[in-house]
Amino acid sequence: RAIGVVAGLAAAALVAACRGPSAAMFASTTAGNGTMAVQLTDAPFTTDSVKSVDVFVIRVDARVADADSLNAAQGATDDSASTGGWMTLGAPNASVNLLAFQNGAAMILGAKTVPAGTYLGFRLIIDPTRSSVTLKNGTVLSGTSAPSIMFPSASRSGIKIVLTKAVTVTTDQTTTVLVDFMVGSSFVMRGNSISQNGLLFTPVIHASVK
Repeated sequence: RAIGVVAGLAAAALVAACRGPSAAMFASTTAGNGTMAVQLTDAPFTTDSVKSVDVFVIRVDARVADADSLNAAQGATDDSASTGGWMTLGAPNASVNLLAFQNGAAMILGAKTVPAGTYLGFRLIIDPTRSSVTLKNGTVLSGTSAPSIMFPSASRSGIKIVLTKAVTVTTDQTTTVLVDFMVGSSFVMRGNSISQNGLLFTPVIHASVK
């Protein structure tokens, strides 16, 4: 569950939730460049009836200034992360089965050379319309199935990644951030049975320096 200059996606292990820096905080970069790597992981999903949780990840962005959920959502539909101080660290633009990245496994989202300094804002851009949950009986739940997953209405969603602490990039060094997509908290049953009542998508994503 860490995001860094090198972006990595892992559906199995996620970083534990921690209180991130205040949204009012700002940091500046310093002379020189370093590399930031990002990896994605997921904490074990305890629902025995689920075969796969496939989230379509478009990209992961970072910026020097902290961001709240509203900031993270702004510009999510744009192919460029150049507005609002955001920069793209990785753009897998692919469907990721989060359950394949548990128990320490992680997927690399990307890596980028960035100015050395402290980074407080991170977000994950996903496409809910291309995301789904497949049950072990073969049933596929999506935003349009019955039963369904209640996703945000937009074709793209910018989700704030909560940091355990600020990410500092050092000149000529690689800083790896592990992003933890907490499946068990992000997909909540709407009733007593997933196959009958479906799921509610309430994204919970944390990150820490690996």
